[in-house]
Amino acid sequence: MGILGSILLAPITGPAHGFVSILNTLREQAESQMPNEQSMRSELVTLNARLEAGEIDEAEFQAREAELLAQLRAIRAEQQAAAAAANDEGEDDDEAEDEPP
Repeated sequence: MGILGSILLAPITGPAHGFVSILNTLREQAESQMPNEQSMRSELVTLNARLEAGEIDEAEFQAREAELLAQLRAIRAEQQAAAAAANDEGEDDDEAEDEPP
C-alpha cells in the first residue's frame, strides 16, 4: 500500500494503531513494575546490609526476609509453571505432526 492508501485509510487505521500503542505501553509499564528474581535478591542484600549497619533490628530483618523469600519462591514457581506450559505446547505440536490425518 502506498502513501495515498495510507492517507485515505488513516481515519480507519489510525485509531487502531493508537490503541495498540497504548496497550503496548501498558504492558511495558506492568512488566517493569512486577517484581523479578534479580530485584528480590538485591533487596535481600540491602536488607542484610541494613541489619549489619544497625539500621534495623533482628525481628524486623527476619520478618522482611521471610516476605522477600516468599515472593522469590512465588516468582520461581511462576517461571517453572510457564516453562512447563511452554513445554506442553511444544509436545502437543509435535504429537499433532506425528499423527496421520
